[in-house]
Amino acid sequence: MDENREAATGGQRYTDRRGFLKTVVLAGTTLATAGIPLAAYFVSPALEKGGGRWVDFGAVADLNDGETAMLSFEYMVKDGWQVLPQRGFVWARRGPGEAVKVMSSTCTHLACNVIWKPERQVFECPCHTGIYDAEGRPISGPPARPLAVLEHKIEDGKLQVYLTA
Repeated sequence: MDENREAATGGQRYTDRRGFLKTVVLAGTTLATAGIPLAAYFVSPALEKGGGRWVDFGAVADLNDGETAMLSFEYMVKDGWQVLPQRGFVWARRGPGEAVKVMSSTCTHLACNVIWKPERQVFECPCHTGIYDAEGRPISGPPARPLAVLEHKIEDGKLQVYLTA
């Protein structure tokens, strides 16, 4: 019977359905066995959650009592396979003694950076003219939530703020 198949196919090798299915199952199992760990190796860095870090902003004594100061930061962050600079700023307001309130510079409406207006004692969002008071509470415009108060600590007289990437 195999001779008849070879004659009918012009001398080419003929594979029956059972042989074809065996080949497909074997190839699929091999690809899955090798492919899943390989895919996980390449995809897993992109799925890792970026953790936060403590950023040192210098001596608390450098902040003036009752004044709001913009504190800039820059650090390197790993994003998948890339290492990129993370830049930005936060707003710090020093109260009596070493009491400090650190607020995010990000508007709660559409994530634009708010700007401190010392003459009016307010934060203003340039995107949609959202206005926050000196404590970060919204007083006019679209923002409905206050500016985020960031976790911070003072160690050895230095202000450290916990920032997430």
